[in-house]
Formats: sequence, structure tokens, C-alpha cells
Amino acid sequence: MRSWTAPPTRREVTLLLFSLTIFVLSYNLETSLGLVGVRPQKLSSTYLSSIGLGTKDPGFDADGRRPKQWRDELEDMIVGDWEWREGEVAGSARSQSAPRGTGRYGLVYNFESGRKARRSAEKGDRGVSLSTGVTVKDQFVKWGKEVPQTSVVAHTPGFTILENVVCVNGTLFVVANDWEKVPKLGDIASSSVDPSRPPRVQDWHILTTSDASEWFGPYAAKIHGTSWLALDVADDQDPYLLLSLFRTHASLMSSGPSSSFTTPGGLHIISPSTPSRPASSVPAPLRLIFPHIPTFSTPNVPPPVGQDKAHPPPRERAYFGIHPLLPKAVLPTVGMWFEEDWKDLADMHVPFLLERVVIADRGAAERGRANWRSAAPSSPESQSGAPAMSKRAPGEEGEPAWAAPFVGLNAPDGWWAPMRSALLRFLHIADMSLHKPSSHGGGFWGKSKQVRKPVVSYVSMQGQPAVAGPRLSVEDHQRLVSGLQKLEQDGLLGEVHVLSGNGSVSATEWEERMSAIARSTIVMGPYGDHLADGIFMRSPSADGSPAVSPAGEKEQPGPRSLPPMLMEFFPPGTFVRDQEYAMQALGIDYMAWWKEMKFAGSNLPSVSVPSPSAWNTPIPLDVEAVLRVVREEAPRRVV
Repeated sequence: MRSWTAPPTRREVTLLLFSLTIFVLSYNLETSLGLVGVRPQKLSSTYLSSIGLGTKDPGFDADGRRPKQWRDELEDMIVGDWEWREGEVAGSARSQSAPRGTGRYGLVYNFESGRKARRSAEKGDRGVSLSTGVTVKDQFVKWGKEVPQTSVVAHTPGFTILENVVCVNGTLFVVANDWEKVPKLGDIASSSVDPSRPPRVQDWHILTTSDASEWFGPYAAKIHGTSWLALDVADDQDPYLLLSLFRTHASLMSSGPSSSFTTPGGLHIISPSTPSRPASSVPAPLRLIFPHIPTFSTPNVPPPVGQDKAHPPPRERAYFGIHPLLPKAVLPTVGMWFEEDWKDLADMHVPFLLERVVIADRGAAERGRANWRSAAPSSPESQSGAPAMSKRAPGEEGEPAWAAPFVGLNAPDGWWAPMRSALLRFLHIADMSLHKPSSHGGGFWGKSKQVRKPVVSYVSMQGQPAVAGPRLSVEDHQRLVSGLQKLEQDGLLGEVHVLSGNGSVSATEWEERMSAIARSTIVMGPYGDHLADGIFMRSPSADGSPAVSPAGEKEQPGPRSLPPMLMEFFPPGTFVRDQEYAMQALGIDYMAWWKEMKFAGSNLPSVSVPSPSAWNTPIPLDVEAVLRVVREEAPRRVV
């Protein structure tokens, strides 16, 4: 017998070589058949697949998927089953495209641009998706020698809406063949080095189309939609930035002249009247840009040597006038760009075409005070809802620089409603101004409905650093808090909130603060920007109705409540108009205090700016007089 270690026989060697040959030929079937003259087209037919021999792996199609004959249920489940066409973005079947502004890609791409809009399409705001959609090709502009000219949509010194502005290397360019159709650059913006002076050539420049085509070349990248551009540095910011920018933006919906300016040649231009536009036709802003404010005010400190995995110390965000959560709450789809983002655009050394830009520059507003144009009194329906605004003299002494669009630009009734409504939705608060009191007192059983009680918020600066702002004395502060709490215990007030004066608080505390102010009947506190959140109280400009005045009011059917009130405490002899002007612009009542003296309506003291040293001196206040006014006014202002 042969052992297993015996050498193979001829028969065994033959079987081994035959098996190896069959394996090689089968593993390389297509190549093997090609050697004997079989055509490749025959090899790719479905016949070989049907007998289980298969064909060469065809790879992937141009859309990144495998060919249809190679797909299976698992791939369709993971990748999806959609159709792709050259020049379009893949990811959604045409037959199942999401409505604009909704779905996974609703805020970025629009896949139903060719579909007919439904009848109810304009009934609600479906988001800030661009109406025609943005594809990859739309980000690229080939203008050849026909550079788009800049057009002026609205203008008052310091606050301007322009279309087709070119940005190259950090410089903004106005392109116009007729320079008599655009304002002076000094009325639009200021020098980035000295805000009190007009812009330098490297800040802003004006070109004709022929010069622009030579400077820029035939191509550009396009920044779609509306951009808000705040050109001031951090030291010049204040909490009224969103108020003034949104007022400027709202002028797009107004009727009447919305642009009055002096051209570089000295000619004064007033645009002709234009019909009002519905809110649905005015796109929301897509980005808020701060070219001269860094993201953080503190430097980036790397971890110590040898501690690469250690977390660096937290950095403080740069001040830009408002709490970081506020723009996210009222404009949730707006992107925030800071100095670093603007520098990225400049470092690319290519032209960018901004489709529409709303510009805010307080330096230009200050220099152009004499050219602020008051709103036309002949068209009260186009005013902001505060009739007294049209009586104001343009550039009146003491007006804040951010007030220029309130004087020079029109806005429709209810222009502030989107901002306040967005905040209420973010805070999950029902807008009580939409539920007017019924003139019939009976409920289901004839009983009177429950009446809401006043809410009072006192913005205190007691716990803030000495340089943070003015405050009451310790004794007056304690008496005021105790007196308000006593009114709450007596049932006259429904809620009393003592809020931190510093707006730079945690997210949770900020939400509680804004919730209290938005529902407040009266907001009070020492003078300063810490009272600026009062603009989110209930207001006629947010309700779309004119302000209610206790004097000269016509009789209306059914009970009506007065607007909320802001009380501001000043040292005797001191008065600034920022809070008063904002309240009047929104139709909210305002009252200033000098100890026991109160001022309201047209009986306001002259403007007298306090010195910085006055912040260290406690503000005297007659607390009993304030509590008496709260007792009288609060019940009259409950919705």
C-alpha cells in the first residue's frame, strides 16, 4: 500500500493541473473568452448574468450610484431611489420634492422651482428659502464686460439698501455709470479707521461699468439674498441695532418715497412714490455681517506645553450690542458673520457680488443729521403706527444715531410684528394682544371672564459692577422691591420680577428675563441700555394698530387698554432720549423720573447727557410716588 507521503501519480498530477486550469479560466472568464474571439458586447449581455456567470463590475455612474441592473433593495434602502440630471443637485426625487422652505433641504435648495404653486402657497411664511432656489451654478456669475450696476432701493444717511454691490479684497464697490443716481459714499458708510470721517478708498469705491469690467474681470461669485451689514466697531454698538436694521428692511414694504439723498455732484434726489408691497414678496435676511467686530474679544490661549489634550480657557464673545441668543430667536435662519469671515472673503482675491445689502453705519448717520428726512405727513397710512413721529424735526438734538431710518424711511403698520411674534414663539408665550377683551362680560354661565393682572418688571443694576451703569441707592432699591411685592400680595399686581440689569447672562436666565419683559405691563429701572429689551413689550406697532393715547382718544366700541409703559429713573438734571425714542417709535408709553417729578408725553425735560462720573452716584428716587403711579396705571394697561 502507498502511504500519504508517497509521491503523486500521473493521474493525481493530471487532476490537479486540470482543476487549477479550470479555476484560473473561470476566475478570469471574460478575459479568457476574449482570447478565443468572443466580442465584449456579447459578454456584457444579460445572458451571462442569467446563467450566473456575471460580467465585469461596471463601477459607478456619474451620479455616484451603481448602474440600475446592479442595484438591489439594500442599496435603494440605504442610498435612495432618485433621478439625477446634469447641472442639478441630487438628493430628492422630483415626484416627491418637498415644499419650499420645508423638509431636509428646504432652507438651502429648492427642488420645485418648475412646479406650479398651490393656491394657499402665499398664506403663510414657509421659511427664508430663496424663491427660485440656489444651485451650484447660481453661485457663479459670468458678467463679461456688463458688470451689474448698483441700484439704490432706500436711503437715509447711515441706513441704506443697495442691490448689486461688489466686494473685492475687503473693499466694497458701487458700480454706476450715472453717479447722480447714487448717494455720496460718505452718507452710506464711514472710514474703518475713524468712524467720524467718510470712508477711505480702500473701504468704499465707486466705478463705472467699463472700469469695473477692467478691474474685476468677467467672473464673480454671488452672495444670494439679503445681507445685513453693520459697519460699526464694537465700541459703537448698542442694543438698538436689530430695531434700526429691521426698520430699514421694513421700508421695502412701504408706499411713498423711500429714498432721499445728495449725489456726489451735490444734486438732491427724492425717489418717486412706489406702491406698497406685501410682506410675502420681501425676502427675509439671510446673514448679519460685522466686518469690524471679531468673534471673540479675548485671545486664544493655547494649552501649556506638554498638555496638548487640555482644554483651552473659555473665550468671551465680542460685544455687538445684543445678547447672542436674540438673533437666533427672532431670526433663526440668519447666519452670523464676523471679522474673520469677512477677512476670508478678502483673502480669496476674487470679486463677490452681494445681491442685496442693508447697511447700517452710525458715523454716516451722525454726519448726515441735517439730511434726515421726516416721513410725509400726507400719507399717515404709511407711517409706523406712531403719529407723533411725523411731527419730529429731522436730526433733532438728542436723537440717537440709530433713529435715522425712523425719520427718513417709511414703514407699514405692524412692521415690528414679525420680530416680536418670533420671540414669543421662541419663548412659548401666547401673544395676549391677539386676544382682545370682549365687550360682553358673560362666560358660559353668565359669569365674567377672568381678567389678567398686571405684570411689573424692575430691571435692577444693584448686583452689577460699579462701572456697569447707574443704579438706585441700596435703601431705595429695597423699598421699591418691597413695595412692588406688597402690591402683588394685595392682589393689585399679578407678577413682580426683579431682573438683572446686565444682558450678558446665561441662556436660561436670558429666556426668563425676556419672558418677563415680553409679558410686562410696566418695565422700570435706572436709565441706560439695560432697559432696551423693553422694545419687545406689547406695542401697537407689533399689533398693526395705532397707538392708544389717553388724551383725545375717540370712543371705540368695547373696552380698550392702554399700551404698556416704561419708567426710566434719572438723576435730576439728566435726560437722554434713547429709551424714550424707541418706546415712542413702537407706540409704547414712556415716563421719565427725577426723584418725585415725572415727565411723560410732550412734557419731557431737555436732553442733558450725564458725565461718566455720574454713574458712581446713586440715583435719588421717591419710591412712594413711583408706587402710587404703578397703582394707578398698571390696571389700565392690562390686555
